[in-house]
Amino acid sequence: MRRSLNFWLLGVVAVCGVSFWIGRGAPLPGRQEGGASGDRVVGQVAADWPTGVQLVVLNGTDVGGLARNFGLLLGRSGLAPIRYGNAPPQDYGRSFLVNRRLSGARTSTLRDFLGGIQVLQEYDDRSTEDAVLVLGADHDRLRSALEAKEP
Repeated sequence: MRRSLNFWLLGVVAVCGVSFWIGRGAPLPGRQEGGASGDRVVGQVAADWPTGVQLVVLNGTDVGGLARNFGLLLGRSGLAPIRYGNAPPQDYGRSFLVNRRLSGARTSTLRDFLGGIQVLQEYDDRSTEDAVLVLGADHDRLRSALEAKEP
């Protein structure tokens, strides 16, 4: 009984360790970063494709479910958000990206990926996300830019 309990405990610790490792954006051993089987570029990730970005999507409009729906579109484009929500006060005219922890080059890649969106710098080492995307009234322009990137 005690031996089987030890094996279960070892298994739980191993699963938690792998989950933590993958959750922080580290690629699995033997796999290239961004190496999901659905990649659009075989053998390498396109230079204009942001990978491993911890992104939060916030709805800055009164359109219900926009952040979640937009997050699904981002996921199909290869950039899965870690969290969705609403941005107060929900009357933003333009969408923008808030950079929390990304380098200049990665921020430029993400900005270009999203169709040249405006970027605000608000560095915060304590945050869990790398960037926050706030959707405004011009969200259809971003949707068009992302749909153009889909296969």
